[in-house]
Amino acid sequence: MLEYIKMVVLALVCGVTMPLPISSAAHYSILSYVMNFMSDERELGFYYSVFGITFSVVIFTMLRKIYIKSLKALFIRDKAKLDSKKLTPYKPITKNILLSVIPMAVLFIPTAKDTLVMDYFDKFLTSNSLYLVAVASVINALILVVAIWYTRQKANELKRVSDTKSTLRMAVYQLVSYVVPGFSHISSGSVNMLISDVNPRVIIREVYLYLAPHMFIISVFKVVRAIINDVIVDIVPLAIAVVVFSAAAFLCVHLVGKFSIRKLFPFFAVYSVILGALAVAVTFII
Repeated sequence: MLEYIKMVVLALVCGVTMPLPISSAAHYSILSYVMNFMSDERELGFYYSVFGITFSVVIFTMLRKIYIKSLKALFIRDKAKLDSKKLTPYKPITKNILLSVIPMAVLFIPTAKDTLVMDYFDKFLTSNSLYLVAVASVINALILVVAIWYTRQKANELKRVSDTKSTLRMAVYQLVSYVVPGFSHISSGSVNMLISDVNPRVIIREVYLYLAPHMFIISVFKVVRAIINDVIVDIVPLAIAVVVFSAAAFLCVHLVGKFSIRKLFPFFAVYSVILGALAVAVTFII
């Protein structure tokens, strides 16, 4: 029963933090260490990858109309027809999504026998990486602070949607988020959109839109690879965790859409610093 409670706590915390510009992986690492939950890095990585798939499905579900319209627009060549069907703004989305997946190929580069770049993420999820989690969390806070300062200096006309250049840059930024817990996917994506002069009202939607496809691909690959490598987990607690995570992520994404996330950046910056300090503290206390 205790293991079930631990799994629910992890799923709930990750479900709330993954849609926000704070690192869910950092929370996952700290909680796993505090609760002494799974010492096997492969098993830790498996659960977190399942959460990644679940989060992607939540985004696909909530933004399904945009994805469907962008796919329809991709196959229409006639501009007049695009305009008549009100699909012109959706034309570049699918192309940009496909381009944003390309930088993720770096994660599949082998670094040693049976080891890929993405495997370092799983290693950092274990307890011996909490000092790195702390450093990354503080750097994440600094990035948010720089973004706040930068956007206050800008007076350019804001864009309603991201362009190809900003989408590719966001994908490159997020490579670090995939390898080092403490750097947030949402934070790196949001900061990129802010410095690209994308309207703050649509920033999080744009980040979700482009993050979900490659997070889904990478997470599915990691889960399949784990199963092939005989990583075995209990189905019942995993199923419970997925349900809890889905509910928390769905609610959090919905609430995020109701607020201007940029106004909360100072709070998330301070919180990231506190999270980093907590990562160091638990290594001495426990």
